Amino acid sequence: MKIAVLSDIHVGLNRKNTGMDIMSHLIKWIAINTPEVFIISGDMTAGPERSYVLLNRLQGEFPKMKILFVHGNHDIYHEDSKSAYDTLLDFPGNLGNGPVELNDRWVVIGDGGWYDYTYGIEGYTEEQFSIGTFNNFTWPDKTNAHWPSSDQGETKRYLEKLEGWLKDHQHKNIILVTHVVPFSRYIQVKNNPGWDFFNSMMGSKHFGELAEKYQVKKYIFGHIHTRYHEHFNGIEIICNPLGYYPHEWKSANAEEEVFSTIKVIEI
Repeated sequence: MKIAVLSDIHVGLNRKNTGMDIMSHLIKWIAINTPEVFIISGDMTAGPERSYVLLNRLQGEFPKMKILFVHGNHDIYHEDSKSAYDTLLDFPGNLGNGPVELNDRWVVIGDGGWYDYTYGIEGYTEEQFSIGTFNNFTWPDKTNAHWPSSDQGETKRYLEKLEGWLKDHQHKNIILVTHVVPFSRYIQVKNNPGWDFFNSMMGSKHFGELAEKYQVKKYIFGHIHTRYHEHFNGIEIICNPLGYYPHEWKSANAEEEVFSTIKVIEI
């Protein structure tokens, strides 16, 4: 079974900055490569309604392909992020609806996840991380995402939900998917507080602990806009973001960037 993996497509912003139709290039790649499953690990675009429309457009173009999705932080930018989360659950391939069995041996489990400051640098309080402002820059989630509880509370909710599913399917080969980062290994530390302060919003070490506890085979995530494909602690790690044009792209051409970024794995 051929599985394509991509995250952090940021369709609207990249379309605006390149003047190119990102979706058309994604559709062209799928038509050429014909994966049976496409896993999108968050940040399709900004806001739930737009993300929902794009996901349905993609599924409509390829009705036989199984599209599996977890939301990113940008996908739930809304005055009520719980409502945004629920809107995106209307997309059948949203993994927040529950595990998806690919065959009798493999299952995909996931949800977007959130962060709890376990990657926060020393010298700052949880209150400072919760405000999310450093040197007059405020982390965009703090003004665009509005959950009913604290960041830690929302992260705990995701962890409990995922652990229930992992426990129920631990007899299978598990592909675990979140948007946020599960291991500190993938956090870029620059020893610059203006950068490192915001690592607190990258994810939670507890997602990685779940992956190790239930011996998942593959872990797919995004959010950090840096690409990784390696084995770590016995887990195949795949972080495959398209990222922002131009400073995170290797090509000035959208088709070349999309085509070179999408990762294909087989089970």
